[in-house]
Amino acid sequence: MNAPYRVVLSEMTTSVLRSLTTKTGLSANLLARFAMLISFEDNAPPATDGGKAGLTINRATLFGGLEPFLMSAFALRSKDASGSGAGKELANHIARGAAHLNVRVQSLTDLLGLVHDLS
Repeated sequence: MNAPYRVVLSEMTTSVLRSLTTKTGLSANLLARFAMLISFEDNAPPATDGGKAGLTINRATLFGGLEPFLMSAFALRSKDASGSGAGKELANHIARGAAHLNVRVQSLTDLLGLVHDLS
């Protein structure tokens, strides 16, 4: 299964990722990976992340060497993981996960604690 070439996030999600970058010092693409995985934990499909387009993250930057792992996790949660809507669905997962992180993470230590609690 191939990942979408790029994922376009909304301005709101872009803003949340920037805020998290300031709090943690991690880049938006790393935070997006955390956000996806947190969202994948929820069995319900994510709400549509509407609004104006913001940050566009290309495939290599978003997934890096974790593409097979992240796309496998996505396939477990998606009915159409390799379809034309995969990029938008991933953006929706990133939006939901980023919103979750934004409420709970004030520092890199908080992120570490959150990851620890999930395992």
